[in-house]
Amino acid sequence: MTNAVLVALASASFTAASGAALTHIRARRNPSAARLHSPRSPKKSTHHRHHRHHHRHIRTHAASPEIEALRVKPGWHPDGSPEERVEQLGLELDGRCATNPAGVFYPVVLVGNLAYVSGQVPRRTDGSLIVGKCGDDIGDDEAVDAARVVGLTMLATMRQQFGSLDHIERVVKVNGFVNCTLDYAKQPAVVNGLANLFVDVFGPAGKSSRSAVGSSGLPLGVPVECEAIVELKSTN
Repeated sequence: MTNAVLVALASASFTAASGAALTHIRARRNPSAARLHSPRSPKKSTHHRHHRHHHRHIRTHAASPEIEALRVKPGWHPDGSPEERVEQLGLELDGRCATNPAGVFYPVVLVGNLAYVSGQVPRRTDGSLIVGKCGDDIGDDEAVDAARVVGLTMLATMRQQFGSLDHIERVVKVNGFVNCTLDYAKQPAVVNGLANLFVDVFGPAGKSSRSAVGSSGLPLGVPVECEAIVELKSTN
């Protein structure tokens, strides 16, 4: 083999090795660029994967008896509709709605069939408020009576906003706030004043989920404030 041929082979080998080394260095510095210049292998067929996915069984779980029981909507009072019950019980609702609320808010906001009723306070028929702190200047029985008056105020507000209490399917949730001393622990019994009134008016549909919490103070010095979520009857 001649010297010229040997020199040519050596040069080609050196060039190939240098190119491979340069490619390796570039790949380490910029992996994304290396992927763009690397030869791509043909894509694997997804036919079999889609075929398997198409025949994959989806497991469904039947609702438990407990959940099915919760889906059943309770009915109204057996003695009549809510409006009929208000009349039967002799409840006075006129004059209880606020005419000059201190805050900037809607009395009710309707989303779908759910009506969110703003916080209601114990307002008498003459517009005056019951004030005081539970465990201090208001006794237990007075606190329960104040919560019942809050319920009357809420009934008056809902009648004003809906046109009739008969549009209410059920009471969904009640949040009760009790203005009380630090050692007072009878908030649930206080909020029962409103809860029992709603059961008297709406029957089983008036019994709801709820919270009853203590507060160091409430607006305007009232002893109790409650808000609610109610479901309206479908108009379809």
